[in-house]
Amino acid sequence: MADQGMLESFQASYQRMEQALQRLVDSIAAYNPLPAASDELLAADDELGNHLETLVRHQNNVRRLEQLRRQAEDNDTRARSTLQQIADLRKDISTIPSTSASSDRATTVDEILSYARFISPTTVPPTFRKQDVQLKPIKTEPADTHMANGVATPPGGAQEEDNARDVKAEEVGAKTLRPEQAAWLDPLAGLPFEPWPSVDKIQAGALGEIQKMVEAGRDPASVLSPAEQAEADKRRAEEEERERLEELEREKRRASMFDIQRRRTAVDESDVFDPDA
Repeated sequence: MADQGMLESFQASYQRMEQALQRLVDSIAAYNPLPAASDELLAADDELGNHLETLVRHQNNVRRLEQLRRQAEDNDTRARSTLQQIADLRKDISTIPSTSASSDRATTVDEILSYARFISPTTVPPTFRKQDVQLKPIKTEPADTHMANGVATPPGGAQEEDNARDVKAEEVGAKTLRPEQAAWLDPLAGLPFEPWPSVDKIQAGALGEIQKMVEAGRDPASVLSPAEQAEADKRRAEEEERERLEELEREKRRASMFDIQRRRTAVDESDVFDPDA
């Protein structure tokens, strides 16, 4: 509707301009120029210029509307994608089984101790330091063999001894191991369990230093770090050096004043009138 009205306005402006121009041309051709025709032509030209400006503004608005429409479509697409992702996440979250406070059960001390006893054989204390145990080599004596046709064969009673050894192997336990072998198999045997550092280690560390400061009546928070202490020492040394230079300057000034005073005294004594001279 608006485009149709604008088109009609343009057509009317063009027709008015054509009529005014034709009237002016006819008057000039008849050697009787009419000022009213020229004024009407100027008015028609102004009206046509206004309509052209309106057309340019209308085209700019149309392009702006198209750009906004594309942005709106992009925003709608992004919003739909975001909502779809939120719905998918909500669906995934709803599939996670929820836990309620009623499902919590109290753990007794006996159960904790039982679990600790269960994992203790395979748990190494944090203070454990593995000790290398040198095992003594086991000397093995070769069994008596007989050579028959170039092949070594065991003696007659060797087979019976092997069978007896296999039977007794089931009865062999940790009691038959030597101390070196037992220490190698179980390096934690006989070691004390220390869940925290010893007193000597604590006293040799930072906590021991803090305790010494507290006992000496010093505030540990007022102690400077190595970098801060070095900076403070540097400032103190610079201050002492500046004071030393100032003291030397004062001594030089004092000595120079004393020398000048001594010279003046000598000059005054030489100017005293001596009647015997």
